[in-house]
Amino acid sequence: MQDGRVFPLVGLFVAPRIHLSPLAAQLGCELEESPMGCIVKTDAMQATSIPGVFACGDVARAAGSVTFAVADGAMAGLSTHRSLMFGC
Repeated sequence: MQDGRVFPLVGLFVAPRIHLSPLAAQLGCELEESPMGCIVKTDAMQATSIPGVFACGDVARAAGSVTFAVADGAMAGLSTHRSLMFGC
């Protein structure tokens, strides 16, 4: 620490602020403010406000984790396939 104190740690978890690429806004996706920064707003199927555009992982979930990113990615993939095959 600045005052010279030392804290032994086995691990350190940090939650950095999210900085989105301008791509989501350029596509017209609705964004929402979260405690970690701006994220892409999605529904339960990971669909954005733009038909045919899906988002997952850190861009679509504040303070996510690897587990959530994998699950959201699977749902986004399934939803993309469904959209392409059935127009849903």
